[in-house]
Amino acid sequence: MGSLDLPQASSFKGGSETFLRDVLENILKTYLRKNPMAKTVWELVQSMDNEKVSYDHFFFRTFKVEGYGIDSLSSFFMDYGYKVGGRLDFPKKNIHVLWLSPPEIHVPGDGHGLGNGPLPRIVIAELLVDELSPDSQEIIKKYLKPEGGKQAILSSTLGSLIWEKPTSADFNQLAKESEYGAWALFHGYTLNHLAFAVHRLKHRFSDIKCVKEYFKEKGFKLNKDGGD
Repeated sequence: MGSLDLPQASSFKGGSETFLRDVLENILKTYLRKNPMAKTVWELVQSMDNEKVSYDHFFFRTFKVEGYGIDSLSSFFMDYGYKVGGRLDFPKKNIHVLWLSPPEIHVPGDGHGLGNGPLPRIVIAELLVDELSPDSQEIIKKYLKPEGGKQAILSSTLGSLIWEKPTSADFNQLAKESEYGAWALFHGYTLNHLAFAVHRLKHRFSDIKCVKEYFKEKGFKLNKDGGD
């Protein structure tokens, strides 16, 4: 009888590594499609000496309203081997943050990107809605219908809102108290930002000071939160 070569079982815990990478890749593509400036930065980094990029973390925003908070996204990643790495609180902004460390996987020496590079950490923030003013709470809860957060990872992948698009009046009113809240209400589970793994870059960008200088030369204004 002839032999049949079957694919080797993956050592990846929690399901298919390929599926997880495909989800992250589509989250990234959606983010770049919706953020032309971010796409420009992403392309500039890769254009430097044909640089190969990897990612330190992906950052998401959520609302601490039943079914819509951190758990609405973290449950998917934890099903695929991510583990709780730590928590942070920002009382002045009414924000709680959870970060997840990726599963241990083999990464080839030349591995990069989301195809075969290191998996990014996942950072998920939630706005403590009950700590806001009654007016802001009313605006947010008006849009967030029960059980909607179950589709969070699909929303992030597609870049589509689970709830109805907020009116300009609601957006502007909420922004007066919470920029975070207004952004999250308008963009939903779409990736908020990402960070490159600078330490894995091979050329000029392997020095964070060079990264800052390069983008200043290109006319970009750098975020001052937590430093340049």
